[in-house]
Amino acid sequence: MIDYATVKVGDTLQITGRGAPGFARLGDYVTVEKTNGTNRVDVVHAVTGEKAYFALTCGAERLEPATPRPSVLPAGTPVGEVTTGS
Repeated sequence: MIDYATVKVGDTLQITGRGAPGFARLGDYVTVEKTNGTNRVDVVHAVTGEKAYFALTCGAERLEPATPRPSVLPAGTPVGEVTTGS
């Protein structure tokens, strides 16, 4: 469960608990776009770009701070560089 008082814009969170039916599956990642610091965060889905908000205790119970993820970029790829397969 997240603590609204410590979540910051740009933080990556993971969908847990009861999930977010119609928005995201368990384990999906979201990025915080806005927070009021007390009982709500607005997020964007990392894959679909869809936006939603989570509020009050029931919303906090559906989110966890994300654990570090393994990179999906090939080893040695500078951040921000786009690669295409040939």
